[in-house]
Amino acid sequence: MAEKKVTSRRKTFVAREDLISSLSEVAKQRGHSLYETVNEIFELALAAENMGFNLKRVVEERELSELARKTGFILGLESLWYEMSDVAYEQKKRPALKSWFEAGAWFAKRYTTSNVADPLLAFKKDLAVFTWNAPELNIEKKGSAISVRVLSPRFTESYTYLFASFLEGALKAFGYTVASSDVKKGFIRLQGVRE
Repeated sequence: MAEKKVTSRRKTFVAREDLISSLSEVAKQRGHSLYETVNEIFELALAAENMGFNLKRVVEERELSELARKTGFILGLESLWYEMSDVAYEQKKRPALKSWFEAGAWFAKRYTTSNVADPLLAFKKDLAVFTWNAPELNIEKKGSAISVRVLSPRFTESYTYLFASFLEGALKAFGYTVASSDVKKGFIRLQGVRE
């Protein structure tokens, strides 16, 4: 039986010259033609769209994963993380809360000392990516006040209090004092004011 030959019609598209030149160089380094490389990019873009993503988001999240790795984050089983948080909180509540507060302050300091235009916005964006286990995480700033709201039915009570302490440390690093807090299992609401 003869093999069926697939023929693909070609279509011309227009792109910036600098992008085509750079892409051509990448193709050459990989031992591919520009045609193969462009088609691979189109296939990946379509695959990402079919999964509900776009390439920009995929690249941004990959950058954040790489940033997380470089800054000391590790991946771990969520259930184990909660269990260890419960053990630490039950055995040594004050030191555990202090450690989480200090970790939040350290994490936020990375943004306050960076060259990003809006450190709080960058912190909020990255934290939303890093906290996959919190379907709702909102940080809103109005004048000299700030509001943080986190909701996750998966949080244990201990983990909720520890994460609230982390957020309080972060707010402190951004120059806010927590004026009121409402923390219950799976729910955190912090109201802060500029120091």
